Amino acid sequence: MLPKRGIWARADEILVTLGSQNALYLLASLLMARGVRVGVENPGFRDAASIFDIHGAKVHLQDVDDQGLVVDRRLDDCQYLYVTPGHQVPTGVAMSTARREQLLRQIREHDQVLIEDDYDAEFNLDNHPLPALKASDSSGRVIYLSSLSKAFSPGLRIGYMVADAELIDELRALRRLMYRHPPLNNQRMLADFLAQGHYDAHLRRFREEHCRRRELLYQALRSDLSDCQPMGSPGASACWLAAPRGVDTQRLAWAAAQQSVLIESGAQFFLGDGEAPKNFMRLGFHAIDAERIRPGVQKLGEVLAGL
Repeated sequence: MLPKRGIWARADEILVTLGSQNALYLLASLLMARGVRVGVENPGFRDAASIFDIHGAKVHLQDVDDQGLVVDRRLDDCQYLYVTPGHQVPTGVAMSTARREQLLRQIREHDQVLIEDDYDAEFNLDNHPLPALKASDSSGRVIYLSSLSKAFSPGLRIGYMVADAELIDELRALRRLMYRHPPLNNQRMLADFLAQGHYDAHLRRFREEHCRRRELLYQALRSDLSDCQPMGSPGASACWLAAPRGVDTQRLAWAAAQQSVLIESGAQFFLGDGEAPKNFMRLGFHAIDAERIRPGVQKLGEVLAGL
């Protein structure tokens, strides 16, 4: 798995976790404290910001554009940066090569540590995804997180972290105080599944099916929600949409739920105290049968027209 992302690591540089969010909590418990400043994407993954916040860190919210996290002087005072470069949460933007180089230069020049959350590495639908930032890390400043839960099942909480051996050793000791180790039966099952070649076959089938669902979703959006603009990379695991200005997607989400159509309002991903834009929404397509995608989008279009 790691070599596919351009990462080569020894066993003592890898820690098995209960998913990438658990890895974040372990890191925050060990590294975050009052006075520590951590930069996070905005809009972004609210749970990550909350994890850092409850451990006393000062969370700095940094803008995102069509190339990913904006790298500028506002980041200079941060000790840690948290990013989702493969597909930014929630916009789905894949961080550009130029922005990746700029970000790696930033952490070298300002003595920072980068936490790379590659949450969807195993089901990235891009034809030629860029390697992980960790693959270009020659100074040990990037901590890499990923998960197997999405590729297998959300209920199977298992992920992994790659970092310097000294940090992994400290995290392993901390993990032992929390839950000793992830369930060994799950680890053994996955190890056998990988060793016997079933995992690669599963991923091929998974990607073929979800590429089909993605295409059905985008076809339905073009015909039934043409006023809404898809944004980000089409290889992302969810579709980030901008509805026309004036649309309140929180109201839309509630009304659509009455018709058994579930969407996420984008407002929840905008962090901080300022007023969040109301016209963004996020549509997933991995957990819905292909034949239900078009009717669902049609219903959503009808609900939107009736607001």
